[in-house]
Amino acid sequence: MTNLVNRKDIQGIIASGYDHLSYVRFVFLKIVDADKARNWLSDITPQITNAQYPETHKPTACFNFAVSWKGLEKLGIARLLQDCPNEFSRGMNTIEANRILGDTGESHPDKWEYGREKDEPLHLLLLLYGKTLQDLDSRYQDVCGKYKRVSDATGSNGLQIVKEQNSVRDQDDYREPFGFRDGISQPPVKGLIGRRQQPAECPLNTGEFVVGYENEINFVARGPSIDNCADPNGYLYDHPSYPGYRRAFGMNGTYLVFRKLRQDVDGFRKFIEKKSKDIRCADPSRRRELLAAKMMGRWQSGSPLVLAPDSPGSEPSNDFLFMSTDPDGLACPLGSHIRRANPRDSLVDMPPARSILISRRHRIIRRGRKYKEETKDSAGNPKCEQGIFFIALNADLRRQFEFIQQLWINNPTFNGLDNDADPIAGEGSANLTIQEKPISHHFHSIERFVVTRGGGYFFLPGIRAVQFLANYRP
Repeated sequence: MTNLVNRKDIQGIIASGYDHLSYVRFVFLKIVDADKARNWLSDITPQITNAQYPETHKPTACFNFAVSWKGLEKLGIARLLQDCPNEFSRGMNTIEANRILGDTGESHPDKWEYGREKDEPLHLLLLLYGKTLQDLDSRYQDVCGKYKRVSDATGSNGLQIVKEQNSVRDQDDYREPFGFRDGISQPPVKGLIGRRQQPAECPLNTGEFVVGYENEINFVARGPSIDNCADPNGYLYDHPSYPGYRRAFGMNGTYLVFRKLRQDVDGFRKFIEKKSKDIRCADPSRRRELLAAKMMGRWQSGSPLVLAPDSPGSEPSNDFLFMSTDPDGLACPLGSHIRRANPRDSLVDMPPARSILISRRHRIIRRGRKYKEETKDSAGNPKCEQGIFFIALNADLRRQFEFIQQLWINNPTFNGLDNDADPIAGEGSANLTIQEKPISHHFHSIERFVVTRGGGYFFLPGIRAVQFLANYRP
């Protein structure tokens, strides 16, 4: 609807992962009483962190808010909306979504902890961040405890807690559970780049991640809208295509993917230990390290194989292409994780420049945090579960997140391969091909190291849209 990015109306998590805040709590809520829930939402709306630059110091606590399709139904809004994508209303736990996302076997929704069809619905998602545990608890009380509407599981005050998930990490710890430096390949976004950021790649158009702006083909995609009469107080923006008739509910919002991904750290290490003897390495002491790097496409330091093929660099880097230095995958295998998640200039059967354009149309912003939980196995013995609370932000669920998952991550014929899958995040039971001369090496029936444990699709509204939700009365 406009090219001028309104950071004040955009929720802060789109512009920042709040990396300076080490304590996180994700709270999933069920709406029991819609009227009381609206009152609560009206109270907490001023506390939502927006994407404006901090005036002086970075905040010690942040809070963002998202709503699912079923949540919009419960609030009486869903029936009014036009141009909501089918992927959002369909959800993540359906048969169609299972096939697209690879949620089969141990990842099937029937085995999830939450987000299953038979579970309590996930209507709302609260994302709370704090510099210290005290900061997090204080913001949690402000949002969830002050009015005692989310203080217990009775639902008597409008909302019911379905699930809480906590994450904590040491300061400056940016490694995911397998030991790799994470969060390196984040797309810079026009209008949302920090004042001190120096992006390694050309920034992507805002509309790839925020509804209401031009995307990479200079087209403003249609966002969710409602009839003008449903917003008599004018909380929402006037719809530029239907001025005076419709309101732009989706303006300055984005779609949020939440997935709890369990990582089999022990299984991954055992695989590396067992198979590393088959890796050709000039330094035998680095065989295990090299095999892990071949699977990821980066050394654990974050240094990409295309820039440091023989030994790990000391610094992470994202300023590279594949075809100019490694067209055949001899340094970074064609089926490695980073080559699938962002092929850059290396998609087959097209010029590199064309590949870059296509890759830019299928990017996501990742805002995940790792977790560690004490659980019990089937025999009742204690065990430690590790993984990531994966969060992806994108303006088009099908073209971005689902496309990457289906056609790049889990595609057995990606880039001309034969029955290969992503060796880190793929469905498993496929092969891993490591290109070598004169003969490539094949590892068969790779285990599944990442399993989905729960989640859902949400919409992260603009601040004005949150105000509309809080004040709308059917």
